[in-house]
Amino acid sequence: MSHKKTKKFPIAKFLKIFFTYFTLFIVLSGIIDYYADMVFNFLYFVLFSVLLALPMAYLHIKKGKKDHIDEVANELF
Repeated sequence: MSHKKTKKFPIAKFLKIFFTYFTLFIVLSGIIDYYADMVFNFLYFVLFSVLLALPMAYLHIKKGKKDHIDEVANELF
């Protein structure tokens, strides 16, 4: 009987990539909010950034290729 060994999902790498994407989205949202004369609630930008960063980080990990975001994540975190 052959057992298929599944590869464990790298949580530490996922968190690094997630926080990198999250930081990028927060900074871009802050710039947009600043030039929009702060008419938006910044909490919406934070929520939007989390909702974007989670699937982006997951897809990045599943893709499996080394990218520039990996280098940035290793330097930042």
